[in-house]
Amino acid sequence: MILLPLLALVQLAAPIQPQASTQSLQRQLNADGARAEQRVRILEILAFREGDLSYQAISPLRKIVRGDLLIDYTRCLGRCGPEGLPELYKLAKKSHPVIRAEAVYGIILNDQAKGERFARGVLRSVKEPSEAKVAALRALADRGSILARVEAVRRLATAHGGLLLEALDTLARDPQLEDVRYLIDVVATRSGRPRTAAVDLLQQITNYRIGEDARTWRYFMLKHKVEGTDFHREEVEQERQTETLSYLGIPILGEQVVFVLDASGSMNAPLAERSRQSRGARAVDELAALLPRLPHTGSFDIVFFESRVDRFSSGKLVPCAEAQVASATSWLDDRIFDGGTNLHGGLEEAFSRPDVEEIIVLTDGMPSAGEVQDPSRILAWVKRWNRFRKIRVSSIALSAPHSASSFLYELAKGNHGAFRAIR
Repeated sequence: MILLPLLALVQLAAPIQPQASTQSLQRQLNADGARAEQRVRILEILAFREGDLSYQAISPLRKIVRGDLLIDYTRCLGRCGPEGLPELYKLAKKSHPVIRAEAVYGIILNDQAKGERFARGVLRSVKEPSEAKVAALRALADRGSILARVEAVRRLATAHGGLLLEALDTLARDPQLEDVRYLIDVVATRSGRPRTAAVDLLQQITNYRIGEDARTWRYFMLKHKVEGTDFHREEVEQERQTETLSYLGIPILGEQVVFVLDASGSMNAPLAERSRQSRGARAVDELAALLPRLPHTGSFDIVFFESRVDRFSSGKLVPCAEAQVASATSWLDDRIFDGGTNLHGGLEEAFSRPDVEEIIVLTDGMPSAGEVQDPSRILAWVKRWNRFRKIRVSSIALSAPHSASSFLYELAKGNHGAFRAIR
């Protein structure tokens, strides 16, 4: 009679296997002998996946989750079907914006009777955080509601940040000619990533390659209207080559940017293809040359991470004005490369900037310092932070081993970003 509990203890004494099946992980959640830290780790893995979960397996964890781990619990609860709705409605009242957003998303998907009405209430409330509104719009689209496009178009004129990007992504699921005039307004009045996304959609709908000139878009829209023809051409023009601001080959699409650079001791090593220049010197020199070219309407910050985390600003983005750029350049000249690689800490610092649109990460190796060093767990943390913020995270592997390049590729791929490996 005691063999099964003993077997469970033997199984749970070994490290949790992230590649284990969802069914296997759910069985381990409440197995005899499972410790709280093991259950939390399993919850973290399950939250990073997609697909349905068992309410009976997930709900007992509410007694042990606290703080940010409640984000994972709420996300998993939202995948448990209608059984989780009573608790989701309670969690939707939490002050934490991401917990609230996960609860909102789960309610709208699972409450077939009241979900759409609930979503519209969230989207029209002035008290709801941006994350909750992003979750509401995404959930409407994911459940196939006809209200998704209606609400998305309304947001084009009034929304900002992640909600505006979510509205554009909603329209991108099924682009229509009727969207053109609204998208041209976005090109005319917005900047950074929203303008780029609107241009991409216009080009996809019309086959014109006009770029960011709203006046020209309006001219051709009126021309087709007068001629009584659809604003669409069958032949596709050759793509025009336009200069895009970039850092070490990574295009910069946003105007509120944080650069997150590795300051560990290994950055003193020479580059493979430029033996007279160290990795750290290359990263600093390229950034110092880029800063004066950033758009004057934008803002930026710089985060250096080794075992500790250092930052240029006092914790917020600074304007791309001449004085701030000069101060940042001087600050870069004083950087010293030493210590380990606290990548989690560097990313956490970057995500703490409320207005950031884009994060560019550069490192030469795997995480080796800080609170979280497991690459799979760092990916899970970034997903927590970014699921309803839509920040573009790009990554650069600078003379990094294959394992680090693979990890950085996954980081960029999962967060709307670009990846580049430099030897």
